[in-house]
Amino acid sequence: MKRDYLNNKKGMPSEVKKTIIIIVVAVVLLVGMYFLTTLILESDNSDEEKVTENDIQYDEILAGESFNQTEEEYYVIYYDSTDEYSTISSLISSYQLNNADTKLYSVDLSNGMNKKYVTDGDIVTEDASSLRVKADTLLRFNNGEVSEVITDTSEITSFLNS
Repeated sequence: MKRDYLNNKKGMPSEVKKTIIIIVVAVVLLVGMYFLTTLILESDNSDEEKVTENDIQYDEILAGESFNQTEEEYYVIYYDSTDEYSTISSLISSYQLNNADTKLYSVDLSNGMNKKYVTDGDIVTEDASSLRVKADTLLRFNNGEVSEVITDTSEITSFLNS
């Protein structure tokens, strides 16, 4: 009893003081978290303005889609992008940028989805399910059917340079 009496001389019981201190510390922490959160969110908003939209490219297709294009006449070139000695990939880019008259689609044979269409033997171009090509092969399509096959690299290079 004497202790409570001595503590009460100061004005408030110790339990009330502890409760008030806990409440004040909690409020200070919540206010601090609020300002910290708004500061972080404001700095993140500046990054959102720098976001650029991605363009979908339709020039590179899978080998199985060769027969399904909408144009009446188009070309599809099959090449291996991992071949460091081949200049075909740069020629494809330049052709696609400069020639708008006949569409050129490219098929990267190093892509895992196109591996089943690669052959070391004869080229087969009857339909999509039996398609077999080699690297550096250019096919000309008319109305969804193959009308010309070019496998000579110098002919492909001269075609892409024209």
